[in-house]
Amino acid sequence: MIKYFTTVLLILVSSTLIAEESVLSYRGDAFSMEGGELLYTEYHRLTLKDGKPLTRETRYQTSDTEEFAKKQNQYSDNTATPDFNLTDTRYGYSEEVTYDDGKWRVSYSEPEESDKGTLGKPDYTPVIDAGFDEFVRSVWPKLLDEETVRFSFAVPSRLEWVNFRLIPLEREDGKLTVEMRLSSRLLSWLLDPVKLTYDEETQRLLTYRGLTNIRNKDGEGIKAEIRYTYPD
Repeated sequence: MIKYFTTVLLILVSSTLIAEESVLSYRGDAFSMEGGELLYTEYHRLTLKDGKPLTRETRYQTSDTEEFAKKQNQYSDNTATPDFNLTDTRYGYSEEVTYDDGKWRVSYSEPEESDKGTLGKPDYTPVIDAGFDEFVRSVWPKLLDEETVRFSFAVPSRLEWVNFRLIPLEREDGKLTVEMRLSSRLLSWLLDPVKLTYDEETQRLLTYRGLTNIRNKDGEGIKAEIRYTYPD
């Protein structure tokens, strides 16, 4: 009997340890593409459970350390499609995607315009906001084999999915660089490609170069090179 209870206790303790949550805090410094000026800094706090993302909080600060935006992500079983909301207090802009009753509900709001709706069926694997990182990891073997991967990315300000291609470019010095382009080759000129470089061993994003989710005072997306640093 003692042996039985000892075994049960060990199982319960092991289960508790496995289910323990951990937190990864890291930052991304966004620099202008032209002069290299520091535009803003992202502070990420990612909570994981059993190695899978649970929640993410991202705070955005100006180069003068003034907080101007905040984003929350809530992950589900499909880590590529987390709920999220982003609020930028400088220009009164906000956007949101939530999954409810079998539908993705989207909305956005800015001083002179707002709208909401539901997303239809995506053409390819659906990806939402920071779920992009998890999507990249899920297709990692294909990228290493130089395969192009297609996906549908939620764009709240357009209330629709936009199709992209993720194209492996090069592997060098333990890093993998990929390029994100519009799926339609006829329309790809409408948006400059986004380049992302990952560490091959950790599969962590090191640099992001292209259009960001932060807007300027005219409501246009800011282009930047974001360099990420992680704790040792």
